[in-house]
Amino acid sequence: MKTIVYPFICVLILTLSLGCGKNCSVSGRVTFPDGTPLTMGEVAFETDVFYGSGRIDSDGYFKMGSSNPGDGIPRGTYRVSILNVMVPTEVFTAGPDRPPKLIFPKEWPIDQKFTSPGTSGLTCEVKGRTKFDITVEKPSAK
Repeated sequence: MKTIVYPFICVLILTLSLGCGKNCSVSGRVTFPDGTPLTMGEVAFETDVFYGSGRIDSDGYFKMGSSNPGDGIPRGTYRVSILNVMVPTEVFTAGPDRPPKLIFPKEWPIDQKFTSPGTSGLTCEVKGRTKFDITVEKPSAK
């Protein structure tokens, strides 16, 4: 009995230490170079076959989710962007009959290049529990 239990416990500990099973926890903070947090929007992670996003809170922190906020995302390398959209908290309790109402801020406080994974220059490799902090820039004066 001892010879069966010991390998099982070792495999279980190894699996837990890798940081994730099916989905991995990804979180971080979005700030400007001076350390001031971005207080709105969503961080989006995507590949050709997957999309997940996490809402940025009032202190600049986010947690990734696929269908549920904070439930994590699969391992892989992701293109990252920051979306200028907010979903009000009360929408999540409104029920399945009403689609979420999206709010688009009139003034977006970051450079537009961050709103597209093709121009943001941001990528993140998720191998396990991942902390991914992002520094954004204010819009360029034109």
